[in-house]
Amino acid sequence: MLVAWLADLDQSATSFAGGKGANLGELFQAGFPVPPAFVVTTAGYQRFITDNDLQSQILELATRPDKNDPATYATISNLIHDRFMAGSLATDLAEPILQAYAALNQHASASAGVPVAVRSSATAEDLPTASFAGQQETFLNVAGEEALLAAIKECWAGLWTARAMAYRERMHIDPALVAMAVVVQVLIPAEVSGILFTANPTTGARDEIVVNAGFGLGEVIVSGRVTPDTFLLDRETLTVRETKIGAKERMIVPAGDQQTVVQSVPATRREQPALSPETLHELAELGVRVEAHFDGLPQDIEWAVAGGHCWLLQARPITNLPPPPLRDVCWEPPRPGTIWMRRQIVEHMPEPLSPLFDELYLQEGLDQSIQAMVYSISDLIGLEINVWDFVQPPFATTVNGYAYSIASFNYDGNMILIALRVYTTALPKMLRHMVPYWREQALPAYRATIACWKELDVAAAVDRELLRGMRELALADAVYWFAAAVPLGLARVTDAALDRYLKFVFSGRRGKHGPTPTSGHFLRGFPSRTLAAQVKLEDIGRTIHRNDALRMIVAETPAAELLAALAAHPDGQNILDALQQYLAEYGHQIYNLDFAAPTLADDPLPVLLALKAAVAHPQQDARAHQELMAGEREALVARTEKALNPPQRWLFRLLLGWAQRYSPNREEALFFVGAAWPALRRLALELGRRLMAAGSLNSPDDIFYLRSADLQAAITAREEGADRPDLAELALEQRALREARRQLDPPVVVPPGGRLKFGPIDMGMLEPKARATSTGPTLNGFAVSPGQVVAPASVIRSPDDFDQMLPDTILVCTTTTPAWTPLFAQAKGLVTDIGGALAHGSIVAREYGIPAVMGTGVATQRITSGQRIRVDGNTGTVTLVDEVAHEGVDQPPAGKPKSRRLSLKWLLALGGVAIGLAIWWKRRGDKPA
Repeated sequence: MLVAWLADLDQSATSFAGGKGANLGELFQAGFPVPPAFVVTTAGYQRFITDNDLQSQILELATRPDKNDPATYATISNLIHDRFMAGSLATDLAEPILQAYAALNQHASASAGVPVAVRSSATAEDLPTASFAGQQETFLNVAGEEALLAAIKECWAGLWTARAMAYRERMHIDPALVAMAVVVQVLIPAEVSGILFTANPTTGARDEIVVNAGFGLGEVIVSGRVTPDTFLLDRETLTVRETKIGAKERMIVPAGDQQTVVQSVPATRREQPALSPETLHELAELGVRVEAHFDGLPQDIEWAVAGGHCWLLQARPITNLPPPPLRDVCWEPPRPGTIWMRRQIVEHMPEPLSPLFDELYLQEGLDQSIQAMVYSISDLIGLEINVWDFVQPPFATTVNGYAYSIASFNYDGNMILIALRVYTTALPKMLRHMVPYWREQALPAYRATIACWKELDVAAAVDRELLRGMRELALADAVYWFAAAVPLGLARVTDAALDRYLKFVFSGRRGKHGPTPTSGHFLRGFPSRTLAAQVKLEDIGRTIHRNDALRMIVAETPAAELLAALAAHPDGQNILDALQQYLAEYGHQIYNLDFAAPTLADDPLPVLLALKAAVAHPQQDARAHQELMAGEREALVARTEKALNPPQRWLFRLLLGWAQRYSPNREEALFFVGAAWPALRRLALELGRRLMAAGSLNSPDDIFYLRSADLQAAITAREEGADRPDLAELALEQRALREARRQLDPPVVVPPGGRLKFGPIDMGMLEPKARATSTGPTLNGFAVSPGQVVAPASVIRSPDDFDQMLPDTILVCTTTTPAWTPLFAQAKGLVTDIGGALAHGSIVAREYGIPAVMGTGVATQRITSGQRIRVDGNTGTVTLVDEVAHEGVDQPPAGKPKSRRLSLKWLLALGGVAIGLAIWWKRRGDKPA
């Protein structure tokens, strides 16, 4: 069947009428106002490419575009287009089309050549998961047989436009499986046209309808060539809640020569709304009916108004629609009168938590862990301390799904005395013993627990043993976290002490000694796991580069498909084995501390992107880079010592020694956070598969959206041969709630505006940094890795965007976790919304020697991919270069002068230095003469 009429089509016809044709047929049959049309089916497309021997040529050309070079898509698209336009339609293919066109003329009461719209209708478009909106071709005001056949060939060629090929690659759609149908529809000479969304596509609100409207034919809006009017309607009453009048400078209208022209809209008309309230109501009513016809699935509808009549030109599901927003969200503390903060460990949990992680780790695990840590400190110093005398449990909990740790302390005079005693007498012992405890006891014990459960034969294990293993592994990681807190804290304190000292002694000397050095300059170039991982990946890349066939595969294959491509080549197995060894050592690294999220081994896309970069640039050498940074570091040490007087030099050497001694522990400690998750997820997904087979879950990972009591009930039901569909429904509800909560912006303190106090003492210096509100061309944050760089930005909001990271750009993101590390090999700098000197990104940026500014609060909102920015890792500023140039500013504005008063943070730091000096002096006195 080469031609089909809308009256004969419904949604089952997608395979031969394409998404657009099938949806229009469904609406036409249901009695909606759809202009008459017929469809040239995919059989016509297949017949044409067979007759002209195009299939093999197209597929061979379609494999050539380089994802990292958009220009290659345009080149290949032009070659394919030329082949289509040079092809001819056989008589027995053209005749059915022209007969249908003649029938359309007769239906429209036209003597000959009724104007039509010729629209592409691909088999992979207008689907719930892939709209292809704006990716295919549409030709308006086509009249006459010759023009119609030419437009149809243009539509067929439109399956291979640069934007369509790139979109298919992003959506992982096999080009060999797509085909093109063509809709030939009577042209509506629209006075007003536009798009209607039956749900708000920006917020996900299902109680709102959004209408965009402009003058003339709708392509001017679809193509984004004008700013249309936007109307926000209440779905219940279909009344207008909000109106935004767009500029509407231009409109597309039919021309007499079978084409369209762009005309200017008179200035007085631009200021008028394109639609009357009555027409808006009619369109909204049609939209609600269309959505109901498609089983309540929110719709993206193109419409036109001509002669006072509303027409529907196409309808498709809204893709990537956010979940409905949560209304009236309150950020109240779990207990009245308490203060909670997003700091310390919860900074590694940027998203709403899964219910199982919330229970096993955040509440049970951390409570037991902090108790264990305090008991060990009590034994060490001979002083009985009960942590719950200071705070009420739990140590951490969730507010609207987001993790918060307690920041309210019980207060009485004894508590202050105990705190002072711990600080003055226990701290020296803790410094001597807790780092060895972390390295020699806590870490080996944690790794032993992981090894034990990794050896479990999950197929033979009973359900309850799998659940017990999950609980033990969650607790083991929580216990490890607090053991690692001491080396993390020491690294932060010694780093900050050195940095503050450098700023103090070099303040005002810039003209004489150059820019003020920061602690980051002295903490780079040391061996680390980060650089060891990069070295291993570069070695794999060089192996590939020496093999012509493998090098070609890696260069031409998208990263997401690279493992399959290597597996299909005879020489690829050695590379796969090397990658497997790499992931065995580094694959436990986390995107998110919540074990519901995949690990790097589960989703190795950043590793594969880094591997492609290593193959493309085999001259890059992490070892040589480390040696270079080490040489620069030692040279800077010598210059700094020379610039200081003897007392200053002595204290500089002391602080530098401490910082260089403790800072490497920070990366080592963070490297193992979440190391239990591959083993835990293996147990969890095995149990999830069993419960799904028993009818109590819809998918294996539903297990993360239930609590342990629910899982116990599901296990019991399975033992009795029963199912628990109510638990599957509960998991579905919890998953949807978590997705909705992702849209929330959690305050750093709950209740918002709360102040941390310990009795009469204001502890505000311990509060996390609030979100910045920078509105000018310079964003302020924390300077965490020194240096300056100007380059385009790659804005990566989540792991889903990793394939958009371009080499030699500045990585701009909300935050980073260990699984992001391979992206740093391609980055020239780093900017984040949240985080500080203790964050993962600050450590890795120093190891790679790239400037970094963290905690800007608004970087991902203010910066777009491709925008040129200046990152100054010395001052903690990010400058939007184009905005500065526009305002005529040559240099970024200087930061605010630092206050030199002795704050509580300074007093604590000085107290720590004094204790360190006392320890050094005592050890010196104990040495034999």
